[in-house]
Amino acid sequence: MGKLIEKLQQVSQSGGGGMGFFGRAREAERKARPAAVLVSLGVKDVAAVEAVAKQGADAVIVTGWTPQSADLSAIKNALASSPTIYGVELAANVSGDGVLKAAQEAGASFAVLPASAPARILYEEVEQFDRVVTLDLPGDDMGLLLLRTQSLLPAQVALMRLDMPSAALANLSVADYAKLRLVAESLRFPLLVVVKEAAEQEATSMLARLGVDGIVLAGAGMAAATLGAQVQAVREALEHTPVHDKGDSSVSLGGLMSAAGTSLTPPTRREPEREPDPEHE
Repeated sequence: MGKLIEKLQQVSQSGGGGMGFFGRAREAERKARPAAVLVSLGVKDVAAVEAVAKQGADAVIVTGWTPQSADLSAIKNALASSPTIYGVELAANVSGDGVLKAAQEAGASFAVLPASAPARILYEEVEQFDRVVTLDLPGDDMGLLLLRTQSLLPAQVALMRLDMPSAALANLSVADYAKLRLVAESLRFPLLVVVKEAAEQEATSMLARLGVDGIVLAGAGMAAATLGAQVQAVREALEHTPVHDKGDSSVSLGGLMSAAGTSLTPPTRREPEREPDPEHE
């Protein structure tokens, strides 16, 4: 298990380590959330990396990375004293062997692979390092079928881009909600969603209810203070959204209610009453 998977699991748990006054203070600061907060940034956006880490971002994704062109030492130093982890999004033209190993040696905990990346990269043997595959949001039944087959890829996390304004997301219709929920349920691994703009309270809560495991803010070209404020707003919105067990469901097929871990008792069959014998004249 890599650090990204561990981070996605930790955010749903409240509390923290430590004893005494300072331990209680740290515990109060870390509230349970149904989804993590991630930010995508360039390798030179060091000030923004420091700002989002200060506001509680769980992970940073360094975009356009290749082993030859991007030095991650500044990112590593900026996050040295922070619980925020970082990974890389491979450039579209990345090639060669040992790409994931090079990313890990640069301090990255995970790598996001674009759809155009060579498939052999998925099979590089790197321990405790998470592979994130970029998938397209299905537009029809064939796309949904393809999504199910993509769940067979040797990856640990999926990433999708949701090209939908915050207001539209907050006011999803029942039909659109059902389609997006089916997408999340069709994957066997956690789902990260890149949003078009910083989601407000209602939109953030809707993403969590859809089953999203992480919300990714696109921070390229944004001022550090502005991006930090957006991270804080999304994190606080998630802290006010209840955390539910995504594997638990209280409704079974046919609309019958059942308790988790228990079976339904079949209804008692009522035998038809016997008709009286006809009278013989």
